[in-house]
Amino acid sequence: MSEKSQIDIVRQEQERLSGVLTSIEETARQNRTKIAHHDAYSAELEKERLESVNWHEKNSLTEKLIENDKFDPRKYLSSFQMTDSPYFGIVGINDTDKKIGSKEYLIGKQGFVSHDNRALVVDWRKAPISRFFYDFDPGDEYFETIQGKEREGVITRRDTVEIVKRSLRRMECGGDLYELAGDSWVKNEKQYHTTTDTKVANQDHRMVDIVSLISPDQFHMITSEATDGCTLITGGAGSGKTVVSLHRLSCLQFNDPDRFTPDRCLVLMFNKVLRNYVRQTSSDLLGSTRVDTFSAWTLSAITALTGKIIKPVVSDELTAQKKSSQLSGLLVRYVTEVLEADPLQDLWRFYGQPYVLDALFSEGKNRETFLTNLRRRYSTKNQTVSFADLSVLLRLCQLREKEGPIREALGWYAHIIVDEGQDLSLLELEAILAATDNRNSITLSADSKQKILSWVDAADFDIFHKNLKEVGVSNETLSVSYRCPKEIMALASRISNRESEQIGRHSGALEYHKAADEESALGLLRRLVEKLVDEDPNSLTAVICKKKSDEKMLHKALTGIKGLHQQGELTFEPGALVTIAHQVKGVEFANVILYDPNSKDFRKSALDRNLLYVCVTRACRRLDIVYWRELAAGLA
Repeated sequence: MSEKSQIDIVRQEQERLSGVLTSIEETARQNRTKIAHHDAYSAELEKERLESVNWHEKNSLTEKLIENDKFDPRKYLSSFQMTDSPYFGIVGINDTDKKIGSKEYLIGKQGFVSHDNRALVVDWRKAPISRFFYDFDPGDEYFETIQGKEREGVITRRDTVEIVKRSLRRMECGGDLYELAGDSWVKNEKQYHTTTDTKVANQDHRMVDIVSLISPDQFHMITSEATDGCTLITGGAGSGKTVVSLHRLSCLQFNDPDRFTPDRCLVLMFNKVLRNYVRQTSSDLLGSTRVDTFSAWTLSAITALTGKIIKPVVSDELTAQKKSSQLSGLLVRYVTEVLEADPLQDLWRFYGQPYVLDALFSEGKNRETFLTNLRRRYSTKNQTVSFADLSVLLRLCQLREKEGPIREALGWYAHIIVDEGQDLSLLELEAILAATDNRNSITLSADSKQKILSWVDAADFDIFHKNLKEVGVSNETLSVSYRCPKEIMALASRISNRESEQIGRHSGALEYHKAADEESALGLLRRLVEKLVDEDPNSLTAVICKKKSDEKMLHKALTGIKGLHQQGELTFEPGALVTIAHQVKGVEFANVILYDPNSKDFRKSALDRNLLYVCVTRACRRLDIVYWRELAAGLA
């Protein structure tokens, strides 16, 4: 392409952007004027009514005020919020309908209709139109039904633009890439763009908005018209399960705002780290929709149902038993046989039933001690529960209430997103489903290869999946990892034995660093972290170890390195951090250094292989393995 035509492409888009921005400003000005006129007229009517001494006239003015309020411009004039970046995509069509013919649509995060009633920007959630951008390439023929009319034609253009602070910075036109370098535009080689590139540029490594990067498979799941029952999304690490779930809920709220109001939707994440990771993005996508952990939500749900504020303790020697799927059926049996008004007294009586004791103590050991403690708790009306008790207590309350106040107390959720479902027990999954309204609308994501909690039975999720058939379940699978480079995904596939998983689209780095002993390994680790932070101070490097005791030791060994985060702090600012393997599920880092993943710490058990898979697949650019002992199976 000649330099002149290159300049023309950029200039034409700059002119279009200028026109859109002008229209946005003019529309906002006219909207302000309409609101001001309305308010002035209302104030005038109110003044006349206050000054009037004739009750007939007062009534007439009151009626005028009520009528004027019906036409308050605030009720129908929407405020366009995306003024700094009004659109990200351009798609052109040549429709066989001569009334439509050649036309271009701008795709943005929010739709915009100008003051003269022209639809200048189409919201990406308006699937009938945005599908042209997400599903097709230039030259493809389309046959679509839009607003009840059959449409056919050819896609003539599909470009992505980057607009920052009302200024055009980047254009991807087919195979060409134009970027603003200083004051001039240059044509560069088009490269695969990852979300990590955006994070580094923004110096913020939390989850980013991916609306311009959604793949056709992801778009189909996000815009699915099935709104009742459960949508189960499975897929490997980095395939986009979480972002698809969040964007799917955004679509539901956009297309059916009366049903899916923010206060009637809920997002449940695996832990606090993952919750914090997505909160900013979910705020942009979902407004005030609650994003929380299962435990935090459960506590608030129990309070809503019982009026009791519970502060659970962490330790519980029976965590695995209280998470057992056996308790699901035993709870149903118990509520039909025993009546108890107080929720906590109800819990203690449940645990004391002979058939429940049999389930909790299959070997009989410590059974009598536990029963004695239960009797003491019941007689003293003890309020102390553990985190392991929460799902049992909530499920018990739900079964007592059945279809009554339980759903009203919990807000009758119109939709719930459940992330990392494979690490939730059957009782926890059942409690979530019982918190939805009678249309049971849930988006559930899971990956059996990322199950890492030892106290949750692997069969629980399969049981729940089978039971979902009663409320309706559609199964969706994401098979391509967009996060990890090819080299890292090849290693991850070997660890997980997942042959069907497609490797990443971009190249990265995978390096092993063997040391003679622990002291040498720590020195090597320090030099490597310093090198990565110096080379790219805006990136985020995570040093991941298996044990909590190693986390403290490694942080001490790295003390003094510029950009090192505080010990025990997992934030998403640039620099470097040290954390344990169980904390990183669901999040990602530009660079990961796996410290001494030896065969003693990571055994050949399914859980340890899953944990190793999780650690490896956190890396978006490079993975370094620093070790001095025998490597765990799958790494060597």
